[in-house]
Amino acid sequence: MIRKMAPSLPSKLNCKKHIFITLLWLGFLQQIVAQNNRLLPDTLVFCEGDSAYIELKQAPETNYSITWSTPYSIITNIKKIKALRQGKYMVKVSYPRFKMPMLDSTYVKLFSKQKSLVKDTVLCRGRFLWLEENRHGVRNLWNTGEITPRIKVLNPGKYYVNSNYGSCSVTDTFKVKLSPSLELALPSETVFCNNTVNKMIQLNASNELDFVWNNGLKGNNINVFKEGMYWVKASYLNCGSQSDTIHVKFKACDCEILIPNSFTPNDDFKNDYFFPVLSCEYSYYTILITDRWGNTVFSSNNVNAKWDGKYKGNLCPEDIYIYKIESTEKGSDKHLSRSGHIALFR
Repeated sequence: MIRKMAPSLPSKLNCKKHIFITLLWLGFLQQIVAQNNRLLPDTLVFCEGDSAYIELKQAPETNYSITWSTPYSIITNIKKIKALRQGKYMVKVSYPRFKMPMLDSTYVKLFSKQKSLVKDTVLCRGRFLWLEENRHGVRNLWNTGEITPRIKVLNPGKYYVNSNYGSCSVTDTFKVKLSPSLELALPSETVFCNNTVNKMIQLNASNELDFVWNNGLKGNNINVFKEGMYWVKASYLNCGSQSDTIHVKFKACDCEILIPNSFTPNDDFKNDYFFPVLSCEYSYYTILITDRWGNTVFSSNNVNAKWDGKYKGNLCPEDIYIYKIESTEKGSDKHLSRSGHIALFR
């Protein structure tokens, strides 16, 4: 008779070994899953100032925990974080049913945005200019539709270029201004009355131009003190220059008032009074003299009035005084106003 033997139960040691192998296998499976389903890309590239976020590629199971290790802090339990600095970012996703967490990392590169090298500029009349953005590695798209490093500009206006380098894109706007005209159009000759205080040549040209006169003065107008030929040269940046000439003449005019520019009230009977020399009759006449602070030291409506250099009987100091004479010719509505400076010497 054959006796059947009951199967023997596994020992306690064999049971532990079985559990250990199972855990290893689960861990191995987890790593395979992590490798086949990467949580993060190897590298992320952003431009400074843009929204730079890192997000898990796949959503973990509902029962999990997330820990981010960043160059600036540790962040927990969110799937999406903002990359504030360049560097390595690591994530650890843990599941209660897995002993080993899922790990992954990415490297964040931040490129600075560089403004275009193109600046506001001037287009000279009758010419053209080149606008250039030719840095190495930069791809351009101009508002003209061109994708070249430079464009030819024939007209003033507003232009822009979209420059791409790496993953960064910057659009910059700039203006092209048309230069002012260099045309001066001076008359060939001008005549001033002898008694005109401010004998001024004035140009009808843009104030943006640079003017240089043959007497060394600058500006779009000058006072002249003698007859002769005057010339002026106008220029603007690199747009060239243009010159013109004018012949200045003086003459005696009707009803002139001759006004001296200084007097010496020292009682030597020589040039002791300041007074204008009149050549016509006037229905209205007034003279006013003030000091440099605007205080009146002499005034009169008498065409024969003379100033003796005193105020209320007191001597006025040596200084420069200001006169203003207003007059209306008799039998005419021609009203004239003259002003200038008097030097008082003793």
